[in-house]
Amino acid sequence: MYNNTIGALEIILGEAYDTANPAAALLNFIPASRLLNVKKNQTILYKMDPAKYLYMLLSGRAVIMNDISWNNDNIIDYVESPHILGLIEPLNGMDHYTAFVIAQTDCILFRILTSEFMTIIQRNPSLCFKTLVIMGKIAHSNMGHAESHKIFSSKDILGHYLYLRAQYAIPYICSLTRTALAEELHINLRTLYRYIGDLEKKNCLAIQKGKIVIEQEHLNNLAIRYQEIIL
Repeated sequence: MYNNTIGALEIILGEAYDTANPAAALLNFIPASRLLNVKKNQTILYKMDPAKYLYMLLSGRAVIMNDISWNNDNIIDYVESPHILGLIEPLNGMDHYTAFVIAQTDCILFRILTSEFMTIIQRNPSLCFKTLVIMGKIAHSNMGHAESHKIFSSKDILGHYLYLRAQYAIPYICSLTRTALAEELHINLRTLYRYIGDLEKKNCLAIQKGKIVIEQEHLNNLAIRYQEIIL
C-alpha cells in the first residue's frame, strides 16, 4: 500500500494525468475510493477543523473563503489543478485549517493523511522537489494577485487579466459571466460593466454575442500598456 501511494503521488505531483479523467492514470496504484468526487457548492474543507488530511485538487475549480462578519466579500482566491489544499497549515505548524474551501465546479481530489504525506516527502527527495515545484506555482500565483491589487487600479486589473489570457489564444473569448469575472477580480459588478465599456471604446476588446472577445488588434492595444509589466 505504501509503495502504491508513492506511485500515485509520482503521477499527481508530476502532473502526469489527464484532468478530464484523473482516475485513468491512478487506478493501477490506488482504489477509486481514495479519489473524492465533490459536487459543485459542496464544502471540501471547513475552517478550524483539524488539519488531518491534505486534498490534492486533480480537476475542477474551488473557492477559498474566510468568514469575516464585517465584510460580505470573503472570497480569498480561486484555485485549479495543480493545488494541494491544506498543506500550508502543517508547514507552518498549525494543527487546523485557516479557511473554508468550497467546490465552485464538480471536483476530483486525492485525499491523504497529512502525517503520511509529510513522512513520504521527508524520505523521498524526488517527491519533495515536485511538491516544492507545485507550491512555487501556487506562491507565484498568489504573489501576482497581491501585486496586481497593490499596483493596479481596478480598471488595470481587468485590462491586465485580459491581456495575460489573450496572449495564448487569439481570438480570446472570456468564458466567465460578468458576475463570475467580477468575483474573480474582486471588482464591483456595476463598476466592471463600466470598465468593460471603457476598454471597448479604446478598442482593447469587443463584445460579441454578449462575450468579451480579444482579437489581435485589441491585444496589440493592451500590450502598449501591459507588455512591460512583470509580476
